[in-house]
Amino acid sequence: MMRKISLDRIKRGALKSLVISSLAEKPMYVYEIIKSIQSKTGGFYKPSPGSIYPVLRSLLNEGLIEAFEENGKKMYKLTNKGIEEFNRLKREREDFFSPNSPIKREIIDTLFEIGYIIYINREKVDNKKLQQISNILQNCKKDILELFEKSE
Repeated sequence: MMRKISLDRIKRGALKSLVISSLAEKPMYVYEIIKSIQSKTGGFYKPSPGSIYPVLRSLLNEGLIEAFEENGKKMYKLTNKGIEEFNRLKREREDFFSPNSPIKREIIDTLFEIGYIIYINREKVDNKKLQQISNILQNCKKDILELFEKSE
């Protein structure tokens, strides 16, 4: 049976990691966190304050960050627990992208190449091509999930 993958959950997890990574650099205001994430993603993603605040609330509740006032504005910084989480995420990312990773470099490179091909041709994507690309990628996702389910 195919497991349902929640894109929203994936996005929240990625955003949480990006916020932690940004705050590992220095304490920041929300605006600075947004700019840092935009920079880290090469301009591909600029989160809205509406998506940042729930993540910050979650990180506060988990004890990974703390908030304080500076110049009348709220700033956020990592706690010791947050620094430990940042280091864990960093090791996980390094392991994932290492040459010895179970995910072979060839697969990662291919995924980046596909993204790049779509990006450089973005001006040529009309509704018909968008639907075709979406169908191709959905079929690819389905085939990969089936491949893993057969091996279980």
